[in-house]
Amino acid sequence: LDFNGVLDTNINMDVIDEGNLSRLKILVDMFDAKVVISSSLKNPFYYNGRHSKMFQGILDELLESGIDVIGITPKANTREEEITMYLNAHPDISNYCILDDDYDMEKLKEHLVKLPTQMSESQMGFTQEYMDKAIGILGR
Repeated sequence: LDFNGVLDTNINMDVIDEGNLSRLKILVDMFDAKVVISSSLKNPFYYNGRHSKMFQGILDELLESGIDVIGITPKANTREEEITMYLNAHPDISNYCILDDDYDMEKLKEHLVKLPTQMSESQMGFTQEYMDKAIGILGR
């Protein structure tokens, strides 16, 4: 899960949109899914050993919503590398969906729901359209 571009909207960037969070919760419940954070907001932890207030606030909101966050991807050169490293370290993960607005991820594209980038006017986050795509990926 990436945060920016997925949970916020271009109308109110850097604030979790309740509709997007609600749809994520429905998806998680539907598949008894767990969440791994891949957002670049995690990176300060790898530089100074602690999470930013924004990262911690988003994480707290996910947890308060009943979304089980089980991990954070490591720091690497690309998001695709980070996710691949996490998957290699957790071979028990057999079914997954990537929600991201920044990266195309050539090797992982069959698992990717690519949302409009956070900076685009069409970015409304994890709308029903993207939820339906995620259901299709997790349901196969």
